[in-house]
Amino acid sequence: MFRSLNDAQRIQVLGLVERIQLNKGDVLLVEGSILDFLGIVNRGRLKAYTNGIQGKQQILYLFSQGDFFGEHTLFSPSPIHYTLEALEDTGICRIHSKSFEPFLKEHPEIALDMIRELAVRLDSLEHSMVAMTSFTAEERVYELLKEFGRDYGTKTEEGILLKLPMTREEIGNRLGLTRETVSRRFAQLVDEGKIVLLQSKRILIK
Repeated sequence: MFRSLNDAQRIQVLGLVERIQLNKGDVLLVEGSILDFLGIVNRGRLKAYTNGIQGKQQILYLFSQGDFFGEHTLFSPSPIHYTLEALEDTGICRIHSKSFEPFLKEHPEIALDMIRELAVRLDSLEHSMVAMTSFTAEERVYELLKEFGRDYGTKTEEGILLKLPMTREEIGNRLGLTRETVSRRFAQLVDEGKIVLLQSKRILIK
């Protein structure tokens, strides 16, 4: 987000940062609580989810290194619409809205970078909504795996090598499927030669 800044301006931003350390499983913010800062993931990963019917989690986003959240609070603190939980030991850089707003006015190019990133995030969310309503279960699983591949995978000669960032149950919650259905769709994708299951939650997307 700060790639358009020079070194002196980045040092200025660092003066606004408060660092937060989370252990795996720690909850940073609960759905409905007031969010009044811009958060940037320095290391680790967060999941953003809501609790739906019967308390079942619906995962909306995964935030990894370099991702940010809370951008809407730059104008006014407001309730957060999801819960943020650390998927592993995670470091957060927090910049309070009142501190960041004057800096943003001085450097509007940052706002353009944020808008570009938010456009990508919105496109991904819209794609997920389409997949939920019009794709078969197999297509929904495969599309999500390809999305993970783009965000977390490594290109190889044989395909994209990926360590799954979610369990199969979490993938099911994300897609509105049961864990058993996800496992069956994985097996189907293997039979069709679209993926190869490896050890330690790793897969190869052909």
